Amino acid sequence: MTRNSLFAGAALLCLAASPVLAGESTPAEKEATRQLNMQAARDAAPAPQQQIAAADSTAPFASAQSLSELSNPPSKIATANVLDSTGKTVGAVQKVEVSSEGKPTRLSVALIGAKERIVVLDASAVSYDAHKNEITAKGAIPSAG
Repeated sequence: MTRNSLFAGAALLCLAASPVLAGESTPAEKEATRQLNMQAARDAAPAPQQQIAAADSTAPFASAQSLSELSNPPSKIATANVLDSTGKTVGAVQKVEVSSEGKPTRLSVALIGAKERIVVLDASAVSYDAHKNEITAKGAIPSAG
């Protein structure tokens, strides 16, 4: 009977400790997540595109709109690549902060390359193309490149 009590006590101790263990990620887990995000951004970098002739008026224009104008952005935005104003992939979305009305206010971006770090951009400083699932900066991205 004492053996069963001992097992029951150990099980209760494990259950009581599990909320503590489920809290903050370890530095190794954070680094692994960062590395996976960086690799996903590199893998999803678009291939060089052919230039479209300016005279071709049938070519569709970019369907991107300012991120700050969206209401309740789609969940797939969490996997979007982030491009600089020239169209070069410079990072991946980490987090999108929204107002109480569901409008995006800020965007956290994990930069790739020599200056790998997280930067925060105002939603009004970027546009979002839902069809391509890409965020494009309207101007310079701090510490990118």
